[in-house]
Amino acid sequence: MAVGLRVYFVFDGSAPELKIPTLISRLNHSIVERSLLFFRTSETSRSTPRFLHETRMIPPLAYHACLHALREVASSADTLEVHFADEEGDPYAVELAGRLGAFVVGNDSDFVILNSGRYAGYIQLHDMLWAVPKSVGTGSGDEDGEFRTVKKAKTKKKSPAQQGIHRGLIPPEHSTDLTLSVSVYTPAALASHFKIPVTLLPLLGALVGNDFSNQSSTQRNVQSLFFERQLTLSQRISRVGSTLNGILSAATQKRKTRHQVGSVMDLIDRSVHALLIRPPSTMASGETDDIVDRIVNATLQYAIDKYDGDTFGPDSLWPSKICALHRAETCRLPGLFSRALLLSTDNEVADDITAEHDIQLPQLHSLYITAYRSGQLQPKLMDILNTGTFWPRLFLENPDAENVARSIGRPIREWIFAILEDAVGLPEAPEATGDPEMGQFDTSQMDEEDEDELIDVVEEDSEDDGADLLAPLRGELQKLRAPDEESDIPASTTSQSRSHVSPRPKCVMEYVRRGTRVAPESVTVPDISRLMVSSAFHSNSQENWTPLPLRPASERMSVFLHILHSSTVALEKLPSEQLMCALVLRWVVRVMHLRAIETSSKEREKEKWTRSEAGAFLAFYTSEGHDLDFHAMPAPAGSEPNAISETTPISNRSIQLMAQVLMAIESIHNLSQVLAVSERVPVRVHTLSGQMFHMFLAQKVSNCRDTLPVGLWDACTEGLGDAFAEERLAKVKKSKVNGKSIASERTSARNAVRVGTGSQFGLLAELQV
Repeated sequence: MAVGLRVYFVFDGSAPELKIPTLISRLNHSIVERSLLFFRTSETSRSTPRFLHETRMIPPLAYHACLHALREVASSADTLEVHFADEEGDPYAVELAGRLGAFVVGNDSDFVILNSGRYAGYIQLHDMLWAVPKSVGTGSGDEDGEFRTVKKAKTKKKSPAQQGIHRGLIPPEHSTDLTLSVSVYTPAALASHFKIPVTLLPLLGALVGNDFSNQSSTQRNVQSLFFERQLTLSQRISRVGSTLNGILSAATQKRKTRHQVGSVMDLIDRSVHALLIRPPSTMASGETDDIVDRIVNATLQYAIDKYDGDTFGPDSLWPSKICALHRAETCRLPGLFSRALLLSTDNEVADDITAEHDIQLPQLHSLYITAYRSGQLQPKLMDILNTGTFWPRLFLENPDAENVARSIGRPIREWIFAILEDAVGLPEAPEATGDPEMGQFDTSQMDEEDEDELIDVVEEDSEDDGADLLAPLRGELQKLRAPDEESDIPASTTSQSRSHVSPRPKCVMEYVRRGTRVAPESVTVPDISRLMVSSAFHSNSQENWTPLPLRPASERMSVFLHILHSSTVALEKLPSEQLMCALVLRWVVRVMHLRAIETSSKEREKEKWTRSEAGAFLAFYTSEGHDLDFHAMPAPAGSEPNAISETTPISNRSIQLMAQVLMAIESIHNLSQVLAVSERVPVRVHTLSGQMFHMFLAQKVSNCRDTLPVGLWDACTEGLGDAFAEERLAKVKKSKVNGKSIASERTSARNAVRVGTGSQFGLLAELQV
């Protein structure tokens, strides 16, 4: 922004159902497989920088830290805006760029397929080059021109940084008079290269393979039927482009009527048959038709409504209060919060309760849309409302232990599901299938199971492109959208408090780690009124029921603390910046304690937190605000001062504690957003350092609690006296020098004296090490 750029950040919304297989594949590769590799490697080897770099993972709280940083910058500059997409972020970003006449910067090749309005093109992040001008006095010193510096051929080449060139989105610091060079990729150039209309680029992307066509959990990969395995990606793209060009060229020959393309479906069918590397006669019955259907669905994911306005630039944004790009009647986001509202509209029964209910639903509708557009409602929560799924943020954890998303997060998420179902309604539960993984899972039996088991391109004003060949697919797209908007709403969308008829229960499909893979687990959505009664929370009666998000702030906060079993006087007196760490600690300590009581096993007993670990967490969370000096703290017995600060050991125990903490932070934060109390319970993750937490755990010092704010420790431990485990005795290791213990070196020295008695080297062995 300092160099004159106006920046718009776009975050993804909910993911479409067609992308679920791709998301599972990505999680397995980037999280589960790397976690398995980490825990199957020795502690020494996995602590090396190279290993940590190769198995790196995106921190689960990176989204919160990024959003906080963007808000801080946006509050002091008017050249940065943050947008949250209705669904997928890629089409939204290109449509936004089409309104502004801007470029899209990213790392997704779909941006060269997508097209809209005045879209200027796609810039890859790695292709952004920042050139720093050389200083005036850095010449060779030969100003008279009679001599020149002789450069040896074998001279080592300078790195880009030494040459004053930096790559990436962020310019070099403390530099002025910068020059930015980029490479721009446009849809028009790509279409011209293959000599096909720009409007067929979405079909090109679907045939080559995108997030919606190249993965499937139940069928073979489509691209394995189109391309030989040895073909490179560029060769695959060229093959598809030449195939489409050949079909269209044959269709333009008027004499050969048999080659005429009658419709876009005819074009797709011909393209599929031309790309198949196996004869269709060798394929199963109906398999070719299924492939065509998948290509059609993958192509439709690129669809963007054509902008019919005459205004472009920033003035064209926000035609309505709920969306920056669309009018209220065409934006898809309101439909995710309108299931209960549609039910109310279709309900013919009119009484006082129904009339009050009709007033509440628009309020909830507006409350949640405003929260989402302002970043106060996580995009991951939108998956619950859109596809009936939830994707906990997975991170490094012990693959041999129960997943923390189930043990730590699920009890909180059940409340989240119930609150959303009561307030705005959730999608219908899928019909029962024969897949056992899709059925209801019993959490108590999970430990006994085998755990190894492009935008619809708008027509350009060009005579070469001709008509929009994908225009017929727009109608098909509307048909696909219609069931979502006009789906049958259950008779009791919001809970038993609004209807005495109990329909088939809703369920949310959670995608969590099961052993060495990500798998779905169905979670039945409980009724909110029953949850309130079972938790002994006194609430208003069923006749005067008010959805929780619309209740007074004090009552919402009371419900929030009650759900987390932390409704204590000491905790309610804590300042806002200390609430999150206190709630997280109380929740994980309580859950681990209850698990140990349920089974009475030694393994579950070992999972319980100790008081020193609890103190280490609180010191880690509050260190930024109280200037806690880690290096000034006394070192543990048997080690040299500050020796632990040089290399922090990463033990399996500390990794698992961190995983529990991260899942608790995410779940509690989501609950606070659903109840609209997130401002009362802020998340200070931008000040946290995971390395510091591991350092505190490794140090195991007793004065961590002495550095905590007054009253914090008592608020965290009130009512949890028996929930902590006894302190574990640390194994005292002998001091080492150069990898060998002093005792062993002295022993070997004595042996050397016996062997070499009378030699001059024997005198050296008697020296103290």
